[in-house]
Parts: sequence; structure tokens; C-alpha cells
Amino acid sequence: MRNRTGSFLPALCLLLVLGGMRLEAATVPFTEDFTADAANWFDSAGLNVMTWHANGGPDGGGYASTSFNFAGSGAMDTPAIYRGQSNFGSSGGAFVGDWLTDGVTEFRTFVRHDAGVPLSFFARFANANNFPAVVALGGAPVPSGTWTELIIPIQADAGFIPEGPSTFDGVFSNLGNVQLGVLAEPLAGTDQPVMFDLDKVSIVPEPVSLLLLTVGSLTAGGMSRSRRRRRS
Repeated sequence: MRNRTGSFLPALCLLLVLGGMRLEAATVPFTEDFTADAANWFDSAGLNVMTWHANGGPDGGGYASTSFNFAGSGAMDTPAIYRGQSNFGSSGGAFVGDWLTDGVTEFRTFVRHDAGVPLSFFARFANANNFPAVVALGGAPVPSGTWTELIIPIQADAGFIPEGPSTFDGVFSNLGNVQLGVLAEPLAGTDQPVMFDLDKVSIVPEPVSLLLLTVGSLTAGGMSRSRRRRRS
């Protein structure tokens, strides 16, 4: 009788290589579109889950929101508004892992606010213990009342600002926390609660990585069909 286990191992090894499967890895590609709830994304203080809305996002679907009051903020403050962290189980841990090996090349998200003035957003990426970390500015200031997409290349030369001795490789090879915030300067000291909305938080792989993931999935499907034929 043929040893099925022996014949299976080479194909399994091929699948692991092509599919990039590892015990701990981010889910790539992945988009948190808040279809059912706020997916354990927390507010600025990290105390409350953001409020979920069933519709009204950039594509008409669900989104999450929270508010922040700048009364206690100084002109140089940079409050984190949205927190997607491993200790909260945000998005089921989909963003937690080695983004470099997983082939993540872009971080994208849609944001909206009602501050009445444009606000500059930033993204902070950190390990699970929240340090080391690096910060990236989100581009042009986001106008009030408009869903705006932020796109941040995950590349060493993309202008990340380190916190302390942090390095690009040191952070993204063991990513645990994703936080998004704003520069407080336009509203610093103003006793004004501002509503902040969030949707479609995404990590995007390079085209080659996406192709390998697709090939891996097809290979797994072929192996499953082959096993069913042998059993029948």
C-alpha cells in the first residue's frame, strides 16, 4: 500500500512556501470595514470601544466613530484618536504580525471629522508592548466633513519618524498596535468635542505576494480535491 503521508509532505512544503503560511502572521490582504460592529477598536483613552454605525461609511456601509475634546491639549500635542491594538483584540488580530515577511506594502484607511477646520492625521505603528514605534504623517490636512483616504507606504524610505531608538525593521517585523491620531495645534485648548469617524482600515500586499497567496490557495484546493478522489 502506498504511504499517503509520505506523498503528501512534498506538496505541503510547496504550499507553505507559495502561500507564505506561518503560525503567527498578519492577515494579508485585509480590510476592516466594520460590517457588524466596531471590531474592538478603542477610543483615544483606550477605555471604550468605538461606537458602531450600520451605514454612512464612504461606500454607504458600516463604520466606527469616537469623539475627542481638545480642551486639555497643547499646541504640540499629538493625541491618538483611534486604537487598533493587540491587547484589545482589534480586528481579531488581523494586523498583528511580521508585515515585512508578509509583504505589506501599504497601509490605507478612510477618516472623517467635524472639527470645522482641516486636521493633519498621522499613523503610529508599534510592537505589542507599544514600544518601539514609528510615526508617519498622513499627507495633506483632511478637510472637515469629508471622508478622506489616507495612504501610507510601508517602506523604509517613506519618512517614518522613530520614537527613541526604534527602527523600521524592528517595528514592522513584529507589529502589534496601529494607532491613528491628529496634530492638535488648530484646536488646542478649545473646549470643543469633535467627532472622528473611521472605516476601511487596510493592509495591502505587493502584487507578487498577492499572486503567491492566490497560488497557495489554488494549490490547497487542488490537494483537497485529490484527496477526495482517492477516498472515493
